[in-house]
Amino acid sequence: MNATTVSKRVLGGAAAAAFAVAGFTMLGQPAHAAAPGTTTDVLSIRSGSDTSSAILGQIPAGTTVDLECQTAGEAVQGTYNTEYWAKVSYNGVEGFVSRAYVTVPDASGLGACDGDTAPEDPVPEDPGLSADRQTVLDRGQNWVDRGIPYSMEAYTTGPDGRSYRTDCSGFVSMAYGLDQSYSTVTLPEHFTEIKKDDLQPGDIIGNLGAGSAGAAGHVVIFTGWTDSSKTSFTAIEQTGGVGATSSTHTWGSSFWNNNAYRYNGF
Repeated sequence: MNATTVSKRVLGGAAAAAFAVAGFTMLGQPAHAAAPGTTTDVLSIRSGSDTSSAILGQIPAGTTVDLECQTAGEAVQGTYNTEYWAKVSYNGVEGFVSRAYVTVPDASGLGACDGDTAPEDPVPEDPGLSADRQTVLDRGQNWVDRGIPYSMEAYTTGPDGRSYRTDCSGFVSMAYGLDQSYSTVTLPEHFTEIKKDDLQPGDIIGNLGAGSAGAAGHVVIFTGWTDSSKTSFTAIEQTGGVGATSSTHTWGSSFWNNNAYRYNGF
């Protein structure tokens, strides 16, 4: 998990003693119902609610996990800025993850872990990460998981069985469920340019429009910033020599990553 630490809250009393003596094996049981969430970046599972705690495992970006309860800990800046950490179980590993990298559509039933005070100030959720945005990320991840090779001429199916061209703009067309494989020249028929600071997971970054045909253009699906400086970002894309992949890029470092766009249907 890429995160910039901004402050640290130390647990006190019996709760702190329990963590110091027994580590994550003493984690309390959830007080309320679990809330499903989706990771916005690769996320470390830790033995406690701070970035100095031992890493027990990792959860890939775009994974849906159940948050069992939450507790206050070290504040982290990520996709969201929050001091809350959630208890999760993933692939047999149980521990804490920062909610700075988890989108939770409905956290109303998520309570405090045993021994903690229920949060007075709930973590704000990104209203832009709608079900439609999540569908775009899920569809794009389908090609990444399948390892679809890159080609400007070949076609393969998306999750719904429709065929799309296996280049960068075909990948975006597939992820958005467009009616055909558009090119970087024609994608502006469905996307409008936005400011860099307005980017949300599911938007796209690329050089689109006139002059971007063939190898002169490239486009990726934005999945999140690596930290609060908004200098580098994570993406999923279809790229030459690699195919469908997850990637990290520095904003403005190449001819194609200076402009952001949003789907007109959002």
